[in-house]
Amino acid sequence: MHITINFISSSNVFNGQAGENNNIEKGLHGPKLLDKIKIHNPPVEESLDNLMDYDGIFSVVKKSVKTVLGKERSGLGLALSDLPVTLGAFWQVGGNYIVMNEVLVKAMSRIAKTPREFNSFVYTILTHEYLHSVGYIDEFQARQMTALVAKQTFGSEHPAVIMSSGDIWKQYPLFLSLRGGDGSVLKIISRFDTDSTSYIA
Repeated sequence: MHITINFISSSNVFNGQAGENNNIEKGLHGPKLLDKIKIHNPPVEESLDNLMDYDGIFSVVKKSVKTVLGKERSGLGLALSDLPVTLGAFWQVGGNYIVMNEVLVKAMSRIAKTPREFNSFVYTILTHEYLHSVGYIDEFQARQMTALVAKQTFGSEHPAVIMSSGDIWKQYPLFLSLRGGDGSVLKIISRFDTDSTSYIA
């Protein structure tokens, strides 16, 4: 398969246009997974409430995973691609790139009512893949740990917790009606994981 690679800069991608009604901000909860998780520490003081680029959201991801689980890694890149609509993102074992589904990102930028909701979606996707990259290879375990990290970071009622503890495709059924792609074109985000960039003076 031929893959085309384009480079684009990271920028705020939430456009602020409220679209179809959804249940995230109304408190729709998924399975009772998080009811069994006890929080031993107060939530991390992080916020997803403002306009943020991918790099900013990923910085929150890394801080929250390190605080909650004590795990971290650097040197990851981010690419966007039109993937099948049932796939939020993927990270190839041993690879250096998280590839996120641009079809879903664009849809969420249209239907999210607030930057917090949009950022929570990106946070959930990136945290899941980041956890794969730090050793949680099993899919079910990565889902559980994504929910745990989100809850420890933001508290129980945050959209990121609701998304990560449920099924995003049930929470946003519009996703399944979209037309996905085959991942043949990759758009590399040029400004990503800048927290781990070292500068030589």
